[in-house]
This record gives sequence, structure tokens and C-alpha cells, in this order.
Amino acid sequence: MENFRESYVNGAFYPDDAIQLRDTLKNYMDQDFEDINYKKLIGVIVPHAGYAYSGAVASYSYNLLKSAIDRRFLIIGPNHYGYPFYPAIYPNGNWETPLGQAKVSEYIASIIMNKSSIIKDDKEAHTVEHSIEVQIPFLQYLFNNDFEFSPIILGKQNIEIARNIAETVITMNKIPKIIVSSDLNHYLSYDKNNEKDDIIINDILKMNLNKFYDDISQHNITACGYGAIAILMIITKKLGGKMILLNHKNSGDTFGDKKRVVGYGAFAAVIE
Repeated sequence: MENFRESYVNGAFYPDDAIQLRDTLKNYMDQDFEDINYKKLIGVIVPHAGYAYSGAVASYSYNLLKSAIDRRFLIIGPNHYGYPFYPAIYPNGNWETPLGQAKVSEYIASIIMNKSSIIKDDKEAHTVEHSIEVQIPFLQYLFNNDFEFSPIILGKQNIEIARNIAETVITMNKIPKIIVSSDLNHYLSYDKNNEKDDIIINDILKMNLNKFYDDISQHNITACGYGAIAILMIITKKLGGKMILLNHKNSGDTFGDKKRVVGYGAFAAVIE
């Protein structure tokens, strides 16, 4: 394969023109954000819908990431196609967007693959998945391509996989900032969707892993990257941190149609 991954969703999830894309990101990042007090940022949760729907919510998380001194990021999101079933890492090379090429961290990937028995080297699995890609222009805008990232997508997202990956990351000598890519509940009416979002938001903030998985099953909550969220919850709890809700909206707030919406949440995992 080529040593770079071309954009799959530019022009659909975000503008395919560099100037327009920068202007769009500037508009999101110029919002007024509430100050959050903490000692250390572990990671964030961000949505991954089209920017017109979820970009303003995602910016709440990126507002915290913009001050990162160590610009190495581990980005974990769902594989919406469900196959391959195993967690797939893109091990090296560059990802291309209208803002240029972003470097994949071969160093982080090699450490993770050496430590985990379930994460596989599979560039092909990332070819048409958008959950990671839509995060890259935000990082490019903030850091002008002066950063590295390692992307992992999850096929199966059960609790055992979440624990395995979380334990793998915890054992790293220097844990990169973690970006979890997930939307919340999908395709219910405005109020019903918010009810399900409230359930999962409460579980995330309490970091109760078993209840989180139980509620997803019991209430049929369709958050697409729940396994990635679980990974960050486990890591944060092990490090003695806490989860903070930065912003929550749904597509009915951002795009008007409230009959069938998708929920979006921005969270921070911090040590106070």
C-alpha cells in the first residue's frame, strides 16, 4: 500500500477546500469556553459526525488539547463496518487531509503491538472508516501538523477488549494524550434521545464500567464508540482521575430536525 492514507470523507464530513476548512475550524475554536481547572489532562471524548452537526461540540474537547506540550496522541474509535472484529492499528505513514499530511507515530504503534495480544497491524481496516479521520483536521489546525498520532479502530467493543487495551496503555512509560471518538445515542426523537444520552453520560461521569455496559444493553443505547469510551474510563480510574462533561447537544440543536437525532458529547478525563 501507499505510505499515506488519502482522505475518505473530505467534502462530506468536512470541507474539501483548505481555506474553507480552516475557516470552519477557526469558527469553532473561537467560541467562548468555560475555564476548567485540573493538574493533568489524560484525554478527551469527542464526536465524529459531520462538522456541521458536531464540530461545535468537538471543539470543547480540542480547546483543552490545544495547550498540549507533548503532541503525541492515541486516537481510538469504532469501526462502523464491524469487520475486522479485532482492534486494528494503522502502524506508520501519514494521513492526508486538505490541511496536509499528518504523521502516524510508528513508535507508539510498535509499543502497543508489542504489549497487546489482540491489537493487529491492519492499514486496510482503516481505509474507509471516518471515526478517526474527522479528528485529524482539528489537530492539524491547532498544531500545524507538528504532532504525531496512533489510530486504533475497534470491531468488537466488549468489556474484555476494553480492559485489554486500557491495561496495555497503562503500562506505557509515557502515556500519550487519548482521544476517544464516539457519538452518543442515535436516531430517536429529540427528548427520547436525550433521555438515553443522560443515562450514558451519568455512567461515564461515575466511571462505573459494569453499569455502563449493563445500561447500554438494557436500554438499547446506540453510542457507536462505547468500547473506546470504556477504555478511557478504565485508564482514568486507574490513574485516580475523573471524567468531566464539557458540552452536550444533539443534531436537533445544531441542524434543526428534532424528529430523528444523534447525540454528541465532549468530555475530559483529568487528574485534579
